[in-house]
Order: sequence, then C-alpha cells, then structure tokens
Amino acid sequence: MPELANLLPKITLASQSVARKALLLSLGIEVTTYATHCDESHQEADPARAVALLSERKLDAFLAVHPDTSDPVLCCDTLIAFGGELIGKPSDCNEARNQLASFSGKAQEVHSGWALWYHGRKYGGSDKALVWFKSLDAHLIEKYLETGEWKGAAGSYRIQGEGRTLIDHIEGDEATVIGLPLLQISEILTSPLSE
Repeated sequence: MPELANLLPKITLASQSVARKALLLSLGIEVTTYATHCDESHQEADPARAVALLSERKLDAFLAVHPDTSDPVLCCDTLIAFGGELIGKPSDCNEARNQLASFSGKAQEVHSGWALWYHGRKYGGSDKALVWFKSLDAHLIEKYLETGEWKGAAGSYRIQGEGRTLIDHIEGDEATVIGLPLLQISEILTSPLSE
C-alpha cells in the first residue's frame, strides 16, 4: 500500500493504540499521536454504525480542540460482534478469560470504524473481518492471559502478538482486525470522487 504513504506522508493518529501506530509507521507514514479521551458510550445495536459513529465522535472532539489543523487526522474504533452482543475491551482478567473461552472454535465479526480529516474534508466508514478461533483449552487461554496482551484489546486478544496462536484463520482485511481498515481507507482516498 505504498500509495497510502504518498497520500498521507504525515498524520495525527487520535488514538492511544500502539498497534494502529505501528501499522502506519510500517507503511512509512510519520505519525503523531493524540488521545481524545472521548466518551465511548452509545446506544447503537449495529456494530458497523457504532464504530463509525464513535470514530466520528473522536474526530469531532479532536477538531473542537484543534480547529485550524492542516495535517490529516485519523480516528478509529473497534468492536466485536459475537453471539448477538457487541464486545469491547475486558474490564479485568476474569472477563478476558470468559471472552476467550466463549470464542473457542467459533467465528466472530471484528468491526473497525474510521474517520479521517483530509484536506479540509471528513471521510469515514467501517469495515468487517471474520476471525475464526482454534479450539482453546484452559491451559492455552491461561498461557495467553499471562502475556498481558488482553489488556485494552477488544475481545481480549491482539492478532499482531501472541494472540496469533489462538487464531485459525481470518476472512477479510487483517488490518481491520488490528483496528485500522487500510484497504478501505486507501480505496476511498485514491478514488476519483475524493479529489
């Protein structure tokens, strides 16, 4: 995706996500981070709408504090849809244990929303990927929990670390699972409509 680095050589990532920052840096994009500490509560039942709404809310919060910003600004949010529920970050290790046990041998939908301030215009959307888990026994779950990767991660795992050992396969854009739908963002920014 070298064209994305050409379009966005420098960006403000309004997120505390180490994984999102690492993903952008790996593309050769210069990244400055800023935490919006935005309210993430919502009443939205549709996960795609929820993550798009929360991403836009974060962008609006950033722009309210920095109305004259000229650099591109990117905000993101990720939720997991599983068993008819929306799953965010676990509150403690026990909740993480229960989440991972419930995913064993099953698929979940990972929804990542994004909102981008680019050349004085707002762009946004959301993408979905399916993550299929291996059959997880109690020993494997405990071994993973000991890594601490579950902290602050939607669904209690991170695929870019040890969490990869829990996953059977992914259907869709892997970057969406990390929390940054790069393929979708790249397609929108390179389309003739965005010019």
